[in-house]
Amino acid sequence: MELFDTHAHCDDARYENEYEGGTDALIKNCMSEGVTHIVNIGTCLENSRASIELAHKHNGVYASCGIHPSDVLSYDDVDMVMNELEEMLKDEKAVAIGEIGLDYHYDDVPRDIQMLYFEKQMSLAKRLNMPVIIHDREAHGDCLEVVKRFPLVKGVFHSFSGSPEMACELVKLGWYISFSGTVTFKNARVPKEACKVVPNDRLLIETDSPYLAPTPHRGEINMPSYVRLTCEEIAAQRGQTPEEIAKITMENAKRFFGIK
Repeated sequence: MELFDTHAHCDDARYENEYEGGTDALIKNCMSEGVTHIVNIGTCLENSRASIELAHKHNGVYASCGIHPSDVLSYDDVDMVMNELEEMLKDEKAVAIGEIGLDYHYDDVPRDIQMLYFEKQMSLAKRLNMPVIIHDREAHGDCLEVVKRFPLVKGVFHSFSGSPEMACELVKLGWYISFSGTVTFKNARVPKEACKVVPNDRLLIETDSPYLAPTPHRGEINMPSYVRLTCEEIAAQRGQTPEEIAKITMENAKRFFGIK
């Protein structure tokens, strides 16, 4: 069974510090365990560049480049940032813009600045005809409003935490829905229900590693290889086999990211 982890942060310092052999060993081991494809996610200019460098070192690893809503205060000139992102996104290993979006959980980054960067990156996606990866934390209404204002831009809501109704609305707009290890949590009633309503052709899976380790590894550092546990849980919720979910999500991810 081959699996595609569509959202991981393999260049996170925790792997270099805590995983024997560091990031390179992590990726090689995950590949040997059946995770044949990984998209490594950028959240700022610095680790977007690192993501591309990592992707060039490993077959089956790809990069996204973007500014996370929690990182927008690192920069003073949004147009300079967009120019740098555009240059990075010309790389053959760059397959998406992200992760971008809104995060209202701590409310420590002004919402208007988050929105500015979100809209600028959506405009860039429209111009470059590239998919986007959306981070939506406690900002469902505003994220959905932005998506509707950019009908030509398509993407995925990663680690989906919205309602089944929101998932259906996004699917009607042509978007994909990705589920992480949170769907395995015992009390995760909403993600479990949401994963049941997503059509086969709009479903993706991820780890968001090193975050959100699935049960029974909750509280530990997450690994891309744990995407298997998310695959198995979604299969159980949907009444399908893990092999079916693995095949469906592999095909969807390759189509979404334009990987041949």
